[in-house]
Amino acid sequence: MFTRLLCLVITSSLPFIFTLTGDFVFDDSEAIVKNKDVVSDSWLNPFGNDFWGTNIKSNLSHKSYRPLTIISFRLNYFLNGTLSPFYFKVTNLVCHIICCILVWITYDCIWKRMKMKNNILNVPFLAAIMFSVHPIHVEAVSGAVGRADILAAITFLLSFLLYDKAFNIKSMTNIYLLLSIIIAGVSMLFKENGITVLGFCCIYDLVTHTRVKTMGKLKTKDILRNFSNRKIGIKCVYRIACTMFSAMLLLYARWSVMGGTRPEFNATDNPTAFSDNIFTKLATYNYIYFLNILLLTWPQWLCYDWSMGCIPLLKNFTDHRVFLVLLLYTYAILYIASIVRVKSTNSIMRIKLLAISLLIIPFLPAANIVYPVGFVIAERILYIPSIGYCFLISIGLYKISKLNYKYYKVLSVLYVCSICFFALRSWQRSYDWQNEYQLFTNALSICPLNAKVHYNVAKVADAKDNIDWALQEYEEAIRLYPEYIQAMNNLANLLKNQKKYSDAEYHLRNALHHKQDFPAAWMNLGIILAHTGRYIESKYAYKTALRYRKHYPDCYYNLGNLYLQLNKTETALENWFHAINLNPKHVSAWTNLLAYLDNTGQIEKALQIIPKALEELPDIPVINFAIANIYGKIDKYDEAEEYFLKAIKLFKNRVQAIHYANLGVLYHRWKKYDSAIQMYKMALKIDSKFSSALKNLRNLKRIKNKE
Repeated sequence: MFTRLLCLVITSSLPFIFTLTGDFVFDDSEAIVKNKDVVSDSWLNPFGNDFWGTNIKSNLSHKSYRPLTIISFRLNYFLNGTLSPFYFKVTNLVCHIICCILVWITYDCIWKRMKMKNNILNVPFLAAIMFSVHPIHVEAVSGAVGRADILAAITFLLSFLLYDKAFNIKSMTNIYLLLSIIIAGVSMLFKENGITVLGFCCIYDLVTHTRVKTMGKLKTKDILRNFSNRKIGIKCVYRIACTMFSAMLLLYARWSVMGGTRPEFNATDNPTAFSDNIFTKLATYNYIYFLNILLLTWPQWLCYDWSMGCIPLLKNFTDHRVFLVLLLYTYAILYIASIVRVKSTNSIMRIKLLAISLLIIPFLPAANIVYPVGFVIAERILYIPSIGYCFLISIGLYKISKLNYKYYKVLSVLYVCSICFFALRSWQRSYDWQNEYQLFTNALSICPLNAKVHYNVAKVADAKDNIDWALQEYEEAIRLYPEYIQAMNNLANLLKNQKKYSDAEYHLRNALHHKQDFPAAWMNLGIILAHTGRYIESKYAYKTALRYRKHYPDCYYNLGNLYLQLNKTETALENWFHAINLNPKHVSAWTNLLAYLDNTGQIEKALQIIPKALEELPDIPVINFAIANIYGKIDKYDEAEEYFLKAIKLFKNRVQAIHYANLGVLYHRWKKYDSAIQMYKMALKIDSKFSSALKNLRNLKRIKNKE
């Protein structure tokens, strides 16, 4: 027992070790890094907001209500005092290990309840090993936001195990049933699909306690007659009735929390849902089901995002993919037929039904049946359904071992090879999830038709200063999706930085043509117009941006820059102050404000706001450098030296000649000539033609010679 437990812990941790050294990636940024609920002083805020920190009843909310997951993030932050991806990912891995142990216990519980006996195989353990290494889990374990799926799975399994315990209680007052329903509600607060455990529990109860009077091999004409012969105990009916009633109450409560409104998604999130053609909808949805099964069976093609054009729609019967859909359903019908033709008292039939239910029922919320979801395929959604899949595969191996020992030996080798392949694939995929560069670029080969993949690759290319590649990827994203306004906006910014103002303006106006109320495009258009001397148009663009987004600190900052160009200095200051009020950590607004007060000799006013600037941005090098210059001008040498040295330390490899030169000037005026000479030489080492350092160094040498 201990050896098997140790083996399971090792297999559930080793393939995902790469993830621990990774960064926050993809959705982690919005759900954790930028989510105010994670760092809020209040532990109750998550109960009023969605997973991304937006008010759950707002029209802008995605309606993903997972407050307990956010609280787990909040607990990580509270215990470690920082948003370190390492601690978040360690927590995810520990949760995955716990889940794998619970999966083993669950398999064993079902196996024994069905009165199954292990022959030369320990089916529950083998199935748990396969689950522990399955590559479909890498997204849930490696992406911090995947914790929602892992915690929902843990509570899903706990709820089921408590429901199984309820079978042993004879009285109507069943504490285990009550606890099972409560834990199911908790699971739903980790992630929405956790509620499906109640559906599985009802199936489990029916399959376990339904009895048939007369059986034999079922023929089609006998199926209805045999259903009428089924007997279900009163306690089974009572448990199922309580469970279904509780499920409806929980779903109603969930609907009420959402404000009685459904989430609204874009056509780019789930293109199939926006198709007007019934055939296209049904065929594409069913093809997506096939792809989900394929990812569970052969997880070679894994991608962080399957939206936009990643899976082209099936528009007619001539599409060869229709054959794959027909193949899926043909297999499903034959498989079900093979089950119902077996005696209903046969335990293997019952356990196969449970494994299929455990595969299908948790997937139903993502199947676009009740209402469209905001994704095409999401690998982490398969975390719970894969429990049923791994069980089903192991049951198949068990059946073959009983039928033919020769085939069993061959298939056992294949089974072990599959587990090894899954482990290696998980190891490899964990490496992809270490950072966004690897994750996004890897997706290019899997989903080359997905405009969002090209958009994200462009962003990481820009971050690595590979501007040509970034431009190419933004252009490809727009080619694949001509209404991709975010790509147009970002492409315009890159072109603006290259001073290709006319091209940048073209893309911004194109974005505004598709979406008139696009504040970022209006603001960036204002910047372009200001650069090209069209100040009146620039002002109009800024004002329009603020009309669509009232609280827009970046726009107020840029509007302040425009007023400075127009020599309306008081209005410029007002706008910079407004930007700071909206975002106290707006580095550029603080920098411009301090620099302006310094350059215009308004030292007293500068001294008044320095404490606030340091409170908000104590470790920003440009802020410390600006403050050092101000203190230097009023001969506060000690304070100026402190902030100059701190700024240079914070700049690290981005130190420029002016930083050493200004510190040299401070030492020069302070009559610390040796230190001044050293700083001037440091400045000239960076830029040998830096004129002020050359001039000051010559003057200082003359002074030294006279001494």
